[in-house]
Amino acid sequence: MSATVDHAAPSGAECSSAALVEPGELVDDPVVAAAWADLCARARHANPFLAPAVLLPALRHLAEPGGVRMLTVGSPGHLELLLPVAPRRRTRRTPVRASVGWAHTHHFLGTPLVAPTLDQRGWRAALGVLRESGDAWFVLPQTDVDVVREVEAAAAGLGLVTRRLDEQSRPVTRRHEHDDYAVLRLSGRRRKELRRVRRRLDERLGGGLEFIDLAAGASPEALETALQEFLALEAAGWKGTDGGAIAGRPAERAFFLEACRALAAQGRLEVLALRGREGRAAAMALVLRDGDTQFTFKIAYDEQHAACSPGLLLYLDQLSRFHDSGAALVDTCAAPDHPMARRLHGDDRTLVTLAVALGPRRGALAVRWARAVATTAAAVRRTTTDPREDRP
Repeated sequence: MSATVDHAAPSGAECSSAALVEPGELVDDPVVAAAWADLCARARHANPFLAPAVLLPALRHLAEPGGVRMLTVGSPGHLELLLPVAPRRRTRRTPVRASVGWAHTHHFLGTPLVAPTLDQRGWRAALGVLRESGDAWFVLPQTDVDVVREVEAAAAGLGLVTRRLDEQSRPVTRRHEHDDYAVLRLSGRRRKELRRVRRRLDERLGGGLEFIDLAAGASPEALETALQEFLALEAAGWKGTDGGAIAGRPAERAFFLEACRALAAQGRLEVLALRGREGRAAAMALVLRDGDTQFTFKIAYDEQHAACSPGLLLYLDQLSRFHDSGAALVDTCAAPDHPMARRLHGDDRTLVTLAVALGPRRGALAVRWARAVATTAAAVRRTTTDPREDRP
């Protein structure tokens, strides 16, 4: 049974109803499914990982059976908040169980789908239904800082303790008037060197080096070929060696193919490739489009051509394509200290992991303990990191 909390609204305003529901309830009812799609389109921050095309395959293939519920605010025909939540989880080395914003290894943004109209009543209702679920605290991972501030304000209104467990800024590029991002980010000497290695790569690939989108106008058969080519390219590199390649993990492979097919059917997937006349790609990238934002979902390159920097050349071509597309933001989905992403992308996106105590005693203790553990871990990382690792 779904838990629901209503918060009374002032006269003349709608009440904010929050609920924890099974994922199937969002797709079995056509009205709710349409409201989910509408929320994706108008959300304050685009998040393709919470769109049905990506989230439903993830729940089918990567989630524990019955291990995820959907936190919603609004009415069946008009959703204002949506977030998958895993209840009863041990997290952050804390013995007290928590409700945690659910994510998987290929989920790169924790920000909930939040309507521009969501107000403090809505957030208080959401926290209220989480409190009734029985968990002592709530963890909202990797969320845009403006949304975090609203949750903190709602928690303060309910007398709940909050702590920021982690705050990171990852590299992104916001649209500039200048269409040559290499000029903005790289020295003249470096650009000259890249022109030279591009010519070398062209020679290695038999000439005719081109940058193309294999998903644009592709038939289902051609799309499948492109996706399989990417999986093979990734598996042939270091990820295949250390066991992290998608192709070597059946559940992740099933999720990847199902999500990519669904996104391509909606015209929201780019399969970018840098290749020559020989036909084999030297580098490939999968880009998810959501509103005016592009997300670099996956990237792989042929390590036989590593001396020609095919991944870097592909990145530069992708940035030029981004400018021509009219999009406002390209999110690398990369770690904050990723050397190539940090070198090429001059802007930052601040993401915060927030803890909220849902119970007055155990919850508050868990939040304080998790914060202490996070602070200690960060200090250890700072003292053990080799300074050379920060160099591109």
